Amino acid sequence: MTRFLGRDRLFLLVFLVPIIMVVALLIYGPALDTLRTSFTNTNLRVPHKPIDFVGLDNYARLLNDPEFWEVTGRSILLLVIILPLELVLAFAAALLLNEHFPGRGLVRTLVLLPWLVPPVVNGFLWGWILNGEFGALNGLLYQLGLTSDYVTWLKDPSSQLFWVAVVQVWTRFAFPMIVILAGLQGVPGELYDAAKVDGAGTLRRLWSVTLPSVRPSLAIAVVVEAIASFQIFDVIWTLTAGGSAGGTINPFTKTLMIWNYELVFRDLRVGLGAALSYLVLGMSIVIGMMFIVRLYNQGVKDK
Repeated sequence: MTRFLGRDRLFLLVFLVPIIMVVALLIYGPALDTLRTSFTNTNLRVPHKPIDFVGLDNYARLLNDPEFWEVTGRSILLLVIILPLELVLAFAAALLLNEHFPGRGLVRTLVLLPWLVPPVVNGFLWGWILNGEFGALNGLLYQLGLTSDYVTWLKDPSSQLFWVAVVQVWTRFAFPMIVILAGLQGVPGELYDAAKVDGAGTLRRLWSVTLPSVRPSLAIAVVVEAIASFQIFDVIWTLTAGGSAGGTINPFTKTLMIWNYELVFRDLRVGLGAALSYLVLGMSIVIGMMFIVRLYNQGVKDK
């Protein structure tokens, strides 16, 4: 027995320790360096200026900046729009793909394609679809006789966030669908049979059997997608002219991550940008913990 325990320790030392060291070097090392930078006045536009420790001044400056609360509110608004749409679509698709029908494997593969395509590519793709002069959406509506004039879909600032939400849902819904589908396949068929014997209809079985059974899976999907929606960057950058090389950043779709990019890579205020990144991290943790406590723990308790 002691010999086997010794082999287990040797296995851990040979394989696990190097992996931990690589992760620490590539992930936690830069993260700690960014944390250190957030307490300094690092500004690459004045490279000869001495770097001083300023404590929490960067955090205080951000929290007192009206622009911080403006972009935070816009990020939360996008989260509120995206998350329900994404989860409803993912849940409906998971229910459909959990059924047995010819060609189910092919349909599952096709549904995954938007998620497999990089978000930047999806952003450019939808930019072409929504183009006001030669876009595919205008062409389709014109051919169907639903419109006589081409519409510039992204011209109105009030509609830009809506289209960002649509593209983000299109890009990301496959991931929660996979997680929920895995949860659905773990639901015992006996529960549905018992519910049918008790006279429960389709909606009643969905509410009383399916939802409680997949709640832990749903919680995981909600947490991951809530954080992804809160930290959205790629889709905004490519779809609504969030920015281009040397171009002006669109103020109507500027979110926390777009502002963070502006601070670090355009204004070169690295210390302030590092502080903003940790504020975003803190808010993301709070959002994740809220959903975990409300959904995952309740789902485990119900089981």
